[in-house]
Amino acid sequence: MAPRRLVYQQGHHICTLYTSPEEQLKAAVEYIQAGLARGERCLYVCGEHTPSELREALQEAGIDVKQEETRGALILVTKVDAHLSGGRFAADKMISMLHGAVQGALDAGFSGLCAAGDMGWVLDHAPGTEELAEYEARLNEFYANSRALGLCQYNRKTLPPEFVDHCIATHRFVRIDGPIALENPFYEEPRYAMRRKPASEAEVANKIQEIFAQTGERERRASA
Repeated sequence: MAPRRLVYQQGHHICTLYTSPEEQLKAAVEYIQAGLARGERCLYVCGEHTPSELREALQEAGIDVKQEETRGALILVTKVDAHLSGGRFAADKMISMLHGAVQGALDAGFSGLCAAGDMGWVLDHAPGTEELAEYEARLNEFYANSRALGLCQYNRKTLPPEFVDHCIATHRFVRIDGPIALENPFYEEPRYAMRRKPASEAEVANKIQEIFAQTGERERRASA
């Protein structure tokens, strides 16, 4: 049976495996646009693109950035404000922060939290980065039980294969285009994924090829 395609919504933990800054920016803008349209507060952790660059792209897409930030619907931060706050990564700390962000969004009258982040911070190799698989695995339970959804952006050109493999194993859904996601055939249940060992580079490449084959984009992207 072919993996299902669906429109993502609250409860979903999604990843996108991009290969260029332009592709990443497009995914971020579309994701934020959809969250604002649903009445959610959008929290985005910038990486390859600065907050100013993302603001410019959002403005070009027709979003009144100043108005959305003023009313608290759009919050742009960097890795030092989120994943690497205090100079290190800690899964417990990040999940606690997200719990607070969801409650803060609801208290402010939003329908939930639309969270996303550039995962390039792992290249800093800060203390605690080894908790990545555990963190991503635990996020599945967090999002499933929260008025929130999350998008994790992984650059499969610059990130080491082991991090990309952890990404593939810990996200039930992989973004295809716009708000459409594919049910990931390589997803692992959290209790296994949080203690997993990464696959070889060749195995990771095969997984990526199979995922993109399911989208009907093998020729355009599998060898990009």
